[in-house]
Amino acid sequence: MKNVILKRLSLVNWKGQKERSIDFSNETSICGANATGKSTMFDAFIWLLFGKDSLDRKDYNIIPIENGKRVDRVDAEVCGVLDVNSEEITLKRVLHQKWVRKRGTAVETYDGCETMFYINNVKCGTAKEYAAKVDSIIDETVFKMITNPSFFLSLKWQDQRSQLFYIAGTISDEQIAASKPEFKALLDSIIGKTLTQYKREISAKKTELNNDLKLIPSRIDQTRKLMPEAKDFDALQTELEAVESEIERVEKSMTDKSTAIRGQYEEIQKKQGQINDLKTKQQTVVHEAKEKAANDANTQNSKRRETEGKLNEARITLSSLRSSFKTQEQTVSSLKDVISKQDEKVENKRKEWFAEEAKTYDVKEGCLTCPVFGGPCGDPAAKLLHAENQSKAKQSFWDTKQANLDRIKEEGTNLSKVLEERQKELIAAENELTDQKIKVANAEKSVKEFEDMLAEMSIVSPAPVIAEELPEWQELDNQIKTIQATIEEVKPVDTSDLKEQKKTLESRRDELKAELSDKERIAKYTQEINDLEKKSDELAQQIADLEKKEFTIMDFTKTKINECESRINNLFSIVKFELFDKTIDGGEFEACIATNKAGVPISSTNTAEKINAGLDIINALCRFHNVTAPIFIDGRESVNQLIPTESQIINLIVSTDKSLTIK
Repeated sequence: MKNVILKRLSLVNWKGQKERSIDFSNETSICGANATGKSTMFDAFIWLLFGKDSLDRKDYNIIPIENGKRVDRVDAEVCGVLDVNSEEITLKRVLHQKWVRKRGTAVETYDGCETMFYINNVKCGTAKEYAAKVDSIIDETVFKMITNPSFFLSLKWQDQRSQLFYIAGTISDEQIAASKPEFKALLDSIIGKTLTQYKREISAKKTELNNDLKLIPSRIDQTRKLMPEAKDFDALQTELEAVESEIERVEKSMTDKSTAIRGQYEEIQKKQGQINDLKTKQQTVVHEAKEKAANDANTQNSKRRETEGKLNEARITLSSLRSSFKTQEQTVSSLKDVISKQDEKVENKRKEWFAEEAKTYDVKEGCLTCPVFGGPCGDPAAKLLHAENQSKAKQSFWDTKQANLDRIKEEGTNLSKVLEERQKELIAAENELTDQKIKVANAEKSVKEFEDMLAEMSIVSPAPVIAEELPEWQELDNQIKTIQATIEEVKPVDTSDLKEQKKTLESRRDELKAELSDKERIAKYTQEINDLEKKSDELAQQIADLEKKEFTIMDFTKTKINECESRINNLFSIVKFELFDKTIDGGEFEACIATNKAGVPISSTNTAEKINAGLDIINALCRFHNVTAPIFIDGRESVNQLIPTESQIINLIVSTDKSLTIK
C-alpha cells in the first residue's frame, strides 16, 4: 500500500497567514479559536497539490488583503514536504504578482498573477509537468475522498452509488439472468444497449403512449359533439323524390307558355335586324359627307401648307447660316490673336539679332603676372603661351557670335514665314466672313417674304354636315319608319307565379338534401369513434406491456443491487448503505442512504458518529485504491474516540487559544 504522509507544511503570504510552518506527526492536532486559520491549513495543502481549496474552488482570494486592499508586490506560496513510502518529496506552488512598465510610461502597473511550480526545489518548465508529478503520487478524485471524512457523504446519491459499485464489484447481468427466465428474456431483448438505455427508451415510449391515450377521450367527445341527431332518413328520401318530381312539372308549364310566343319574337327580331342595317347605311352616308367636306377644305388649304413648308425651310437655312457666320467670326478673331503673338515673336527675334551683332571682344591690357614673385612675368615661353591663348579666345568669341547670328537669322526667317501664312489665312477668313454676312442678309429677307405671304392666307375649315339635310339619309330614314310601323307589340309571358312556386320547391329540396347528408356524417363520425376506441384499447395494452417490462427491469435491478448491497456493506465496520427506498404507497425506487448498523441515517446522527462514519468509508476506499493520505478532521473536539485507521490524522480542534497551537 502506498502511504502518503505530510511531514511539513509552510505558508508565506497565503491568505491570512503571513509566514507559518508546521511539522506533522502520525497524529497532529491544530487548535485555535474560530477564524484563527485551522481550515486554512487544509485549504493550503489542497491548493499546493491541485490549485483548489477544500470547497473545490479555483478562483478565490489567496493574496493577502489589508485594510480592504490587496497587498502588492508579494508572492503567495505554499511548500509541503511529503513522505511517499519513505521517499521524501518537496512540492512548492507560488502565486507570483506580475508588474510591468508599459511603453511610454515610467510607472509599473499590476498585470495579474502567474503560478510557478517547484519539485524538490527545481522549477518546473510547465504546469503539466507539476500536475503529472502530483498525479503520480495520488489521483485528485481519490485524494478528495480519503482526506476529508465529510466529502463522500456530501456527494450526490447517484455518485455515491456509482463509487460503491465500483469498489465492491458487481455481479454480471448474465449471472442475475440465470435466476429467472423473464430476466434472460429481458437481456435477450436489449442486445446492443445498456439496461439503463433500455429503461429510458421504455419510459420515453410510455410517456408518448400515455400522452396519446389522454387525448383520445377528448377527441371522442369532440366527435360526438359534431355528430348530427339521428332522423327518419327513409321518409326524408321519399319527400325529396316527390319535391323533385313537382319541380319538373312546374318547369314544363313554364316552357309551354314560352313556346306560344316564340314565333312572334323571331319575326320582331328579323325586322329589327333590317332596321339596324338601314341605320348603319345612314351612318355611312353621314361619314362620306363629312369626309368630302374635309377634302374640300384640305384642297383649299394646300397653298398655305406649301407656303408654311417653304417658310420652315427658309428659317432652317437662316439658322444654319447664322451659326456658320458666328463660327467664322471666332476663326477671324483667333487668327488675329495668333498673328499678334507671332508678330511679337518676330520683333523679339529681330531685337535679339541686333543685340548679338552689337557684342565686341574686350582685350585685357597689362602684362602677365608671375605667380611666384608677383611681378611682371619674364618667362618667354609663358608669354608666348599667354599670347596664343588670347588669340584663341578672340577667335572663339567671333566664331560663337557668328554662329548665334546665323541661328537667330534662321529662327527669324522661319517665324516670318509662319507670320505670312497666318496673314494669308486671315485675309481668306475675312473674305469668307463677308460672303457669309451677305448670305445671312439674303436668308433673313427670304424668311420675311414668306412670313408676309403666310399672313395674307386664311385657314379654311370643313363645312358642317347635318344628317337631316342629306337626301340619301332622309330616304333611308323613311324606310326605317315604314318597317317600324309594321312591328306589333308583343305582351310578355307572365310566369311569375310558376317561378315563385319553383323557388319554394327548390328551397325545400335543398333543405331535404342537407338533412339527408347528415346520414353520411353520422356514419363517418360513428366510424371515427369506433376507430378511436379501438386505438385506446391498443394504446392501453401497449402501456401495460411496457409497464410489465419496467417491473421486470426493476425486479432485475433490485435483485442485482441486493447482491451488490451485501458486498458493499461487507466493506464497512460501522456504516451500512441502503440502495433502495420506499414511497408512501409502498413503491420502491433507487437510492443511496448511508445508515449506522441500527438503520439510522448518518445524516441524522451526532457529529462524532458522522466523523467516524466518514473514517469508516475512507478506510474502505484506502483499502480498495491501495493508498493512504492525511485525513483532516474538522470539528475533532466533538469526538471522544476515533475508529482505528492506517492514515495520518490531522485534527482541526476549536479551542480557546487566540492563535494556532500545534499539539
